[in-house]
Amino acid sequence: MVDTDYKFMIASIDDVKTMVKMADIEGWNIGCNDAVAYHQADPTGFYVGLVNGQPAVYGSAVKYENLIFGGFYMAVKEYRGNGHSKIIFNNFLNTVKGYNIGLDGVVEQQPNFMKIGFKIAHKNMRYSGVISKSETTCHNIVEAKSISFAKLMEYDKRHSPAARKYFLSSWINVATDRSVVYLDADKNIQGFAAIRKCYDGYKIGPLFAEKLEFAEALLSAMVDSLGGCIKVTIDIPVPNNNAKKLVEKYNLESGLETARMYRGQIPDIDLDTVYGLTSLELG
Repeated sequence: MVDTDYKFMIASIDDVKTMVKMADIEGWNIGCNDAVAYHQADPTGFYVGLVNGQPAVYGSAVKYENLIFGGFYMAVKEYRGNGHSKIIFNNFLNTVKGYNIGLDGVVEQQPNFMKIGFKIAHKNMRYSGVISKSETTCHNIVEAKSISFAKLMEYDKRHSPAARKYFLSSWINVATDRSVVYLDADKNIQGFAAIRKCYDGYKIGPLFAEKLEFAEALLSAMVDSLGGCIKVTIDIPVPNNNAKKLVEKYNLESGLETARMYRGQIPDIDLDTVYGLTSLELG
């Protein structure tokens, strides 16, 4: 690697679209509108590592309130396993010094992240399968965009790694096919969920709810609105036993295992109210 020139630059929207395509090839099953929504969440939060002027490594470091969430760490095939990726990743770490950092790491990469100071907060498990139409109606469920955005953001903050105003706005307006909330008799939010079209079926995320019955009602409402009998994927936090009961009720099959990891302070989140993570890429 003598006379190798390294550069680290902010990714354009076209670069983010390239990242999404690479992730799809790797089997991540990204949402069809994720590239635009992710970029809107933080236009300076995605990067490209260049080796001798050629794109070699991609990644993200999206800024939320008091936290940066990392993801999309991918290397172009010809630059894998030769040390380039590590050099550029270390450059990335230097740019986020002093911040709490979160990410979702696959099993094989978790030891590497722990070597540089990340700790596992909890394990996640992906479940997928076909859900049929429920033929039931819940009048407590309304469109997320119909309520106060400030109230929605406050509810999302309690169930997420950090307050994320711009991400939440892009999520409900660009990324998802439908975003809904569960309101009690006093119009207080008791649940929040969204569904989005992916390259293979649909993804549920987030699925936040104060009770199992609310989570199931939200899930049914989203599936029913798309006609039912659709393939869905959801990433649940393993410590939430009720989330496991919910996916098992619908005979969803387990797949990808990951871990939510942090370098710095681990956010205080009641995982018993998190039935589905919003996104493995952005938290």
